[in-house]
Amino acid sequence: MGRSAVAVDVGKVETPSSLALRMVEKLFGGGSPPVGSRVLDAGCGRGVFVEALLSYLGGRGGALPEVVCVEKDGVLAEAARRRFGGMARVVVGDFLLMGAEELGGLFDFVISNPPYVSYERISPELRATYRRLFSVARGRFDLYMLFFEKALSLLRPGGRLVFITPEKYLYVQSAEALRRLLAGYAVEELEFVDERAFGDVLAYPLITVVRKAPPSGPTIVTLRDGRRVEVQLPRDGAPWLPTILAGEAPRGGGCVKLGLLAERVSAGVAAGRDEVFVAPREAVPQELRAFAYPTVSGRELSLFTPGGELDYAKLRHVMLVPYGRDGRLLDEGRAGPLLSYLSRFRRVLEERYVVRREGKPWYAFHEDPPMPQLLRPKILWPDVAKTPAFYVDAVGQVVPRHSVYYLVPRDRRLLLPLAEYLNSEAARKWITAHAQRAASGYLRLQSHVIKELCVPRDITADAA
Repeated sequence: MGRSAVAVDVGKVETPSSLALRMVEKLFGGGSPPVGSRVLDAGCGRGVFVEALLSYLGGRGGALPEVVCVEKDGVLAEAARRRFGGMARVVVGDFLLMGAEELGGLFDFVISNPPYVSYERISPELRATYRRLFSVARGRFDLYMLFFEKALSLLRPGGRLVFITPEKYLYVQSAEALRRLLAGYAVEELEFVDERAFGDVLAYPLITVVRKAPPSGPTIVTLRDGRRVEVQLPRDGAPWLPTILAGEAPRGGGCVKLGLLAERVSAGVAAGRDEVFVAPREAVPQELRAFAYPTVSGRELSLFTPGGELDYAKLRHVMLVPYGRDGRLLDEGRAGPLLSYLSRFRRVLEERYVVRREGKPWYAFHEDPPMPQLLRPKILWPDVAKTPAFYVDAVGQVVPRHSVYYLVPRDRRLLLPLAEYLNSEAARKWITAHAQRAASGYLRLQSHVIKELCVPRDITADAA
């Protein structure tokens, strides 16, 4: 990834040599490159992939292909130049802004651990340039996404690309254009790499193998537990992770995806200043009680028993909501008492992005809450946890904070059966195996994973 998957300040992070060697083997399909082949190492650093390539070919006695390395950092480029001498041509510059002519033409193979730089760390000037140059530079794109498009443009027909990047492009909205681009080629393999592969740097790496040819046949996916599945990836830019998870789900009619049983599965309310909109229940004056709803954070859910109903008496805080039960923002007349209270925080509320840039009223939430769904019986769970645990809001009056996910079943009768199954050992094992890892052994219990859980049909039979 070139940089940490969780922090871009830590500097360059080299690919471990054993992992680099595995990627080189994938690059050449386990064989040797044809005579006269050209190999590009995009963002080569000190040359860990070149070293792996030399080691790989040295054990097979194959001819050394023409190797071109591109590195933006002049110090690292010089280190690679001294290290490999005439075995590799090292070019200093911004790979994303280079043309084929600067690199001597097109390539048969491209390998890379692109730099991981978040959208926020890309200068506004470069963002504008990249948006002009790259079709995948949409939304809040990360820099590594652009490396895919650039590398594919430099590949000859039939050439192969092997990248190691964060896995998040499989499901984030900002990577929709990238997924659509890749799906136009033969995505041969996806390998989920152990999150400890980069040592102390927390990462969720993924090796992607793409051949520059029309898509044909399934994609082989290797999961972190070593299992392999074959899937047909969506070609419309839709997230790939649900398809991957479904590919290893039990076949046949014995279960149904949880997402099909839910009217809504979502993160809780993003108020955009909880310290303003969330208040101690006992401190709320009479005139504000009409706007106050019980609220719960992910941490506060641990006060309750998994599978049990929330006891509102134990909820110490309320959320002051400037929206009606229909989800519409209240006008200043109806919200008068609340606005009088919020006015003391008006300056800090007006500083929010949605007010300054998007023109939202100063007292609106960061995201408009779907009150008709929120104010219904639902299942709640924390966004991060060491062990998956699910709780029941049977009354349906809790407005969860953004650190809580919630599920509203399509059929009210499924509320308790679904909660019971979600807390079962079978569901817990599946979720633990598929959830993204966070720091210190925690799991990210994201909605796109939970929706793929296969629920036995006998649980839903009574509501059919």
